[in-house]
This record gives sequence, structure tokens and C-alpha cells, in this order.
Amino acid sequence: MLYEIECDKFAEKIGDKLVPRGKIQFHDGLNTVLGDKKAENSIGKSTFLLIVDFCFGGDDYTEKSNVVTFVGHHVINFTFKFGTRMEWYSRSTLNPTEVQICDSEYHPTGEVLKINDFNRHLFQAYQIQTVQTSWRDLIGRYARIAGRHNDNEEHPLNYVGEPAEKAIIALQKIFGVYNLVKEYQDFYEERNNRKNIRKKATELGEITTIAKTKKQVKENEKEIKKLEQDLTELLNKEDSSIAEQDTENLDKAAEIKGHIATLKRQRTRLVSQLNAVESNLRGGLTPTSDDIIELRDYFPEADIAKLETIENFHKKMQNILTSEMTDEVKKLEALISATNDDVKKMEEDQRKLGIPTHVSKKFLDETVSLRNRITFLRQQNEGYESSKILKAETKDAKTRLENARAEQLEIVETMINQEMVRMNDFIYNGTQYAPEIHFSNTRKGTPAYSFGCQWNTGTGENYKNMIIYDLSILKITELPVLIHDSLVFKNVADLPIDKIMQLYLQSQKQIFISFDKQEAYTDFTSETLAKTKVIFLYDNGGELFGWSWKNKNKLNM
Repeated sequence: MLYEIECDKFAEKIGDKLVPRGKIQFHDGLNTVLGDKKAENSIGKSTFLLIVDFCFGGDDYTEKSNVVTFVGHHVINFTFKFGTRMEWYSRSTLNPTEVQICDSEYHPTGEVLKINDFNRHLFQAYQIQTVQTSWRDLIGRYARIAGRHNDNEEHPLNYVGEPAEKAIIALQKIFGVYNLVKEYQDFYEERNNRKNIRKKATELGEITTIAKTKKQVKENEKEIKKLEQDLTELLNKEDSSIAEQDTENLDKAAEIKGHIATLKRQRTRLVSQLNAVESNLRGGLTPTSDDIIELRDYFPEADIAKLETIENFHKKMQNILTSEMTDEVKKLEALISATNDDVKKMEEDQRKLGIPTHVSKKFLDETVSLRNRITFLRQQNEGYESSKILKAETKDAKTRLENARAEQLEIVETMINQEMVRMNDFIYNGTQYAPEIHFSNTRKGTPAYSFGCQWNTGTGENYKNMIIYDLSILKITELPVLIHDSLVFKNVADLPIDKIMQLYLQSQKQIFISFDKQEAYTDFTSETLAKTKVIFLYDNGGELFGWSWKNKNKLNM
């Protein structure tokens, strides 16, 4: 339990002096922040409740309060008591993401907890076993303080702007039944995501092996029939045995045939090079002595001696290069031989596939093209069927999710409604209908809920219903603490308030409320508020910090 709070900024103006308020101690059950009979605002009732929530790990005191603007940064010291064990802490508005561990005099020990670690510690310290949500999501929803936007009396599960689905999931987690539904939720989301991604990729053309519509499936079937006829006619023109081969063998044969054609072209180039080298080696291009004598008959003036000198030079060069050309011939002949071996090997590989070597590459390409197209169209139709199956699985998964969720929410609904009936009967001695909560599904399949009493929808009745709902949750779950600001009580009639106070007193768990105008209620309510008071706040010096910044003449204090 939260045992006490201390802050050196808490003060009360006595005479002309601000006197520190000292430690504010709490107890099990009801703890009241009491306002005066004038029901003045801006005296610090809501602020003090935000500080209580701040000690429970909340952030709204620094994020939604304007206290720091007027009071300056300050430290909140606080103590938790678990059995006989005391734990002392301090948390500063300057650095609210850290909690200092202190000794009994609130001197920091040097140990620091990050706020998330501190919240996890409180979760464990309160020995919460079945709740499947975080500490703050558990506490925060039932700390109904002005400015926190969770005081909608007609939708008590929600924060403002929060969809009903998220609020219902939070409730399932508080009752410890969410994990039972989550397996169905995860399976449905996995199937639904696959279905949507598959559909989107098909529409964008990222996946082409899935027919988009049933019409396309029928068109594919028609084209497949035509292609199969074309393939039969093509095969009948060649070796009939080829018709027995599967597409994979034909693909391989077409590939081999392409390699053979490449090798044969390469062999042709090598043979041409060999012929040229052998011709040079034989000297077939070098002029002879007879050629030179014949040249003199046509050109008497030619310098025959010079030509013979050049010819002798050519013969010497040819003799020098003969050795190199001989090596080149051997090299070319070896390459040609190797190419012939490769051709023979590939032709043998083709025969092993059952495809005769005399079959043309054109025929093989046409056959492969037809069969590939047939295979592609069949894949599209099979993909369409797979999409139909996935769609059916997704629909079935959604149905199972909704059934599992409805089953668990029916249990939660029954527990809450039964407890609200008991409390409502206690308030009205069984003479009035109790509020009810009912869960359902929207047209989209998301969970929704309704809350209230259809026979009485007045504003005061609705707030009374929300109080009964909160007290029911406090009693039947592991929710350890409840906080109700004065705004919750504004429109509730006197009789329900009396009985609500009795319900508060019956709880062994800590309840923090702010209340004012106690004299306006019955003696029982007035006495209860006085007995459970932990701090009294009033106007003109009795505010939480000893002054109010709503008054212009107080701003310079």
C-alpha cells in the first residue's frame, strides 16, 4: 500500500506564514482528500490525486499539470508498505523518468530505478498474478482524475479517442483471459496478412503466377486446351518418341542444342585460322624466281636485283617464323579436336535424354515455349485456387477468433454484471435495475460494448453506474487501487452517495477520493469523509501549496 507522501512545497498559510504540511499518511481502504463546504476549485484536490498517481508511476502530474510553472520543480518523497517491509522513494518533477531509492529519512542511497523498472517492481510487489497487462495500463484506467480523459460515464472502459477494441483488450488483460484469445488473434492476423499481401502483389503484378479473377481462370483453361493441340501437332511432325519426354528434358535438350551450335561455330573459326596458318607455312604466298623472271618480261626497267634481295629477306623471315607457325598449327589442331570431343559429348548427353540429335533447335525451342506457357497458365490457375483456400482459411480463422473472444468476454461480462447487481441492490435494496455491460461485434468483426441502464439514463445515474462498475472491477480483479476525483460525484444523488461510501469502506484495497461540500450530505457521509480524511484543503491559504495561482495578487508570493 502507499503509506505516506511528503513534499517541502506542501504548505498551509497560518497568519502570514506558510507552514509545511509535513508527512501525509494513508491507510487501507478509503482515503479522502477533503475540500471545504464552498466546493472551491483550484485548491489542489485533483492535483493531490495526480501526485498520488505520480507515486504509482504515472506521468500526468508533470505532463498535464501546470504546477511546475507556478511552484517550480520539486521532489515528491513517498513510502510503500508491503506487509512489514517499508520502501522509501523520491521522484523529481525535473527528472520524472527516474525514481531514487532512499533511506527512511528520504536521503538518496545512490540507487536509481528507471520509471519502467519501478513500475515493474510495483507490479511484483503487489503480487499480481493473473493480470496480463502493464502496471500503468492497469492503474491508469481506474485513476479517474480531472484532465486524464478517462471519466466518460457512458464508456467507462475508454480513454478519450481510444477505440473500443483497444479498451476491451485492456479489460481482457485485466481479467487474465487475453492470452487465451491472443493465439486465435495471432493466427487470424497471420492468415489475413498473407491474404492481403498476396492479393496486393497480384494486383500490382509483382506475382504473375496467380490468376486475378475466375474469368481469367476460364480464359487460361481455354488457352491451355489450344496450346496442347498445337503441341501435339508439332510433336507429330518430329520423332514421335519426343512426345513422351517431359518439359524438363526438353528444356535440357534445347540448352544442349544451343551449346552444340556455339561449339560448331567456334570450330569453324578455328578451322579457318588453321587453314590460313598452314598456307603461310607452305609458303604459298611467297613469289618464286620464275615469278620474278616473268615480271621482267612485263617490266624491262624493273630493278630485278633489288627484288631478289627483298625476296631473300622474306625467305629468311619465313624460316624464322616456321617454328612458331608449326606450334600454332598444333595448338589450333588441339583446340579443334577438343571442340569435336565436346560436341560428341553433348550429343551423347542429348541422346541420354531420349532426344535424337537430328532434332532441330528451332523445334526444341518451339516445344519448350509451348510447354512453358501451358505450365505457366496452370500455375496461375493453381495460384487462384490457393488464394481461394487462403481466403477461406482467413474467414474460418476470423470466425474462430470471434467465437473464442465472445466466449471469454461472456465470462467477463457475467462476472461484472453479477457484481454490479449485488452492489446496485445494496444501494437501492433491490428496487432498481442495475447497470449492465454487454459485448458484441461490429460489422467489421471488431469488438464493441454498451454500458448503462436502459431504464434510467440520467447524468447522475450514469456516474453512479460508473462508480459501481469501478468498485466491481476493484473487487473481482487484482486491481490494487482505485482513484475517484470529485467530478465523479457531482451529479449523484444523496442516497446513492451514502451507500457508495459504505461500499468504499467495505474494501480492504486502497481507494483515494476527493470530495467537498460534506455538510451538504447526510450525517453518515459527512462522518465517513471526516474519519477517512488524509488532507483538508480550503480557499485563502488552505490550498495544497498554501496559495492559489488563480488569484492575481498571489502570483508574487
